[in-house]
Amino acid sequence: MAVQFQNIPANLRVPLFYAEVNAGQSPYQGPSRTLLIGQKTASGTAPANAPIILSGDPQPLVGSGSMLAEMAIWARQNNPFGEIWMLPLADPGGAIQTWTLTIAVGILGSSGALSVYLGGEKVSIGVGATDTNATVATNLAAAINLGYTKFGRSMAFPVTAAAATNVVTLTHRNAGALASKFSVLKDLVGDEGPLQTHVTIAAGTSGAGVPTLGTALAALGDMEFDYICSPYADTTSLDVIKDFLGTTSGRWSPIQQLYGHHLTAMFDSFANLASFGLLRNDPNCSIMGVVDSPSPPWRWAAAYGARIAFDKNLGGEVDQAYRISVPVQTLDLVGIRPPQSRVNWFSITQRNTLYQDGISGFKVQADGTVMMDRVVTSYLTNSYGQPDITWLDIETRLQMVYFVRYMRQRITQKYGRCALADDNPSGQPAIVTPKILKAECIHVYEELQFGGLVENSDLFAKSLVVERSSDPNRVNAYLPVDVVNQFRVFAANATTFLQFPA
Repeated sequence: MAVQFQNIPANLRVPLFYAEVNAGQSPYQGPSRTLLIGQKTASGTAPANAPIILSGDPQPLVGSGSMLAEMAIWARQNNPFGEIWMLPLADPGGAIQTWTLTIAVGILGSSGALSVYLGGEKVSIGVGATDTNATVATNLAAAINLGYTKFGRSMAFPVTAAAATNVVTLTHRNAGALASKFSVLKDLVGDEGPLQTHVTIAAGTSGAGVPTLGTALAALGDMEFDYICSPYADTTSLDVIKDFLGTTSGRWSPIQQLYGHHLTAMFDSFANLASFGLLRNDPNCSIMGVVDSPSPPWRWAAAYGARIAFDKNLGGEVDQAYRISVPVQTLDLVGIRPPQSRVNWFSITQRNTLYQDGISGFKVQADGTVMMDRVVTSYLTNSYGQPDITWLDIETRLQMVYFVRYMRQRITQKYGRCALADDNPSGQPAIVTPKILKAECIHVYEELQFGGLVENSDLFAKSLVVERSSDPNRVNAYLPVDVVNQFRVFAANATTFLQFPA
């Protein structure tokens, strides 16, 4: 076989030693980025509709107490080492959500601690026997505006507080309908004490409006983002991201090959979640259904998206590829509170229904730890409207991203500048044939099988087709990929005998 050079010419006659340094075939590695899409506030220095990497404290960049700031902090707790980016959005035109906390006159003469929970985070003040209701309201507003500490970090609440006489008015920092899902509670864990009866919480102005996503998504260019987390689960937003990731002209198309999976959370009743899921059919979106959690939707979307990203590195080496095949069930969501009422902790029957309808679900341990149960996509039927489970689980979608990228890297690295011929009898390194490419595909598949991503390499080799096209410069290939499945169900028939029959 002739030695191939990139830069040393064949007609070089001047003595003596010349060496060119080239890169050989490298192991498969690459970035596996997470993107957080959420609203900033005007105090944030980062411009809207432009991606920015998360490095350190996100609050100066996207605004203290903003939805996106909380998304970034919750995402980092669930994915400590991954590459995370933020895509800030400006607030939509629309109303800003408000609440009122009214301190009853009867609190005078009482003493103890008075607490409220904002987004599940506790704010507590001391009340003296001589404190008037106006004093209590002023002190409570001041405590809320001081913020809270979470994950060892000082943070601002997503609401600001103002006291007037005996009423504290809370105003969300971000405009829009999503703010109405922020929880304001006076009883959560059960040990708050008797002073809670002197507080009445009421919703004021309802938030309205949803940010427009098209401009922000277009700003991503050709950057790869494997996990795209957003709290926007309304039909319009889901349709925009569906087209953005679509297989015809979007990121899953053979032209772009950028891929990505949208992870969002939807807060509604069980019946509405199930009904909504039946109206979707998108293999690139997973909707976590939640009923009445103190943790708002933006924290849920960031937490479970980042937790999956941490568990499944699509840029990892092949010997770790099996991790992509392992189901996400039982992975805990750090910093996420379950629904306040146990009635809203989905039963096994409810979860089974949700998974049939394209909505993901979770379980709750006795200590309140929230764990993912099964993360499904919203893909339900094929192009003929027939039920199809090919893209039921997120793991299958992620496996195919890894497979395509791994195969693409091998082909482009080894054969990026080759001539194409039917045969290569002299073994010229710069000539490739369909036979050589077919053998390479089989070798790649066997490597991925060893890594735990696929199985049945013998059948793959038998079914594989690699052939020249009618275009003399093109090779067509049929790659039948048998991905490793997830261990979901162990069904046992435990039959009782008083005595085994002879």
